[in-house]
Amino acid sequence: MKKILVILMLVSMIGFATSIYVVAQEENVDAACAELAGELRQKGVSRRNVKAIEGPVKNMLRKGATKKDIKDAVGDLSAGGIRGKALRQSVEAMNELVEDGENPKVAGNIVSRAAHRAQAQGLKGKDLAAKVREAVQQRKQEREKQRQRKREERRKKLQKQKELKQQEEKSRQEKSRKQKRSRPWRKRR
Repeated sequence: MKKILVILMLVSMIGFATSIYVVAQEENVDAACAELAGELRQKGVSRRNVKAIEGPVKNMLRKGATKKDIKDAVGDLSAGGIRGKALRQSVEAMNELVEDGENPKVAGNIVSRAAHRAQAQGLKGKDLAAKVREAVQQRKQEREKQRQRKREERRKKLQKQKELKQQEEKSRQEKSRKQKRSRPWRKRR
């Protein structure tokens, strides 16, 4: 009876500790998001635009993105004249990459690079956002091709291992047959 009580106490304590950790982590994300919002406003991003990108930013922070990665990418987009819906769509595109398993720093670099290229072409606003989205989609396709190649390589490797096992089994069986054939029959006296 005491053992059951001790086990129940331990389980309940673990559950309580886990819930505290989740709440603390969410508070850290909220605090980081609030701090990032202040930094973005100092960079010239309006409160309305900051509010529009809050959801994807929080998600990226939860996924391991740093404030610097996000601030740099959003700053580049804002400097390119992207505002409102176009800014939100560009940040959501970056978030899609992060959700897809891309390193947050790489995702930010892809978005920033696309924004710089579009600016060099003289694009602004929605056109610049479209170029960013295009670059993100291209990266997602590249990642999918990489995954397919890895799956195919893994499948081929497993197939090869299976064939080797079959060959080994055949050779063992042949060896066993030969040994049985080569044994002279013993006569009983």
